[in-house]
Amino acid sequence: MKSLIERQIYHPAVVLPMLSLMQMMVSTDFNLGQVGVLVATNGARAALQRSRELMCHMVCHGEERPH
Repeated sequence: MKSLIERQIYHPAVVLPMLSLMQMMVSTDFNLGQVGVLVATNGARAALQRSRELMCHMVCHGEERPH
């Protein structure tokens, strides 16, 4: 178990989100309420961008909406 944890802790999928969270916490003086708002805002922004890309792809390539 210890070796599994040691291998996984340096995996980019684990390290990068941890670094991002630490950066947010430092920038908001460790205020968890503000960190929660930032995470929700960033998630909503990413979802909006993905939906715009999907809509543009459907319109630009003439694909119909799925029923």
